[in-house]
Amino acid sequence: MARRGRIRNQSTMTYTEERVAAETGRVLLALYRAGLEVHLTPDGLSGQASARIVAGPRSRRRSPVTRTARGTGDSPLAAICAAVERLNERSGAIVVALDE
Repeated sequence: MARRGRIRNQSTMTYTEERVAAETGRVLLALYRAGLEVHLTPDGLSGQASARIVAGPRSRRRSPVTRTARGTGDSPLAAICAAVERLNERSGAIVVALDE
């Protein structure tokens, strides 16, 4: 029992951090269901993150509609959202829907 209390004290998340983590998971799940892969690269010097969305191995069966889309942002979630917006603009359709 004492061990559980110690872990709980060390891993406290604020409400905002929980919301960002949940939204990031929701976006990644939507991209996975669309057959896409996300590559994140954090940049510690500039304090930004970049995301690259590429077609996953499952999408070989479909026609190659999507190409690589890149996005940058202040956080990994912002970078992923920028890349998804660019992907949707480039394809002319909504490949992955993000409700904001």
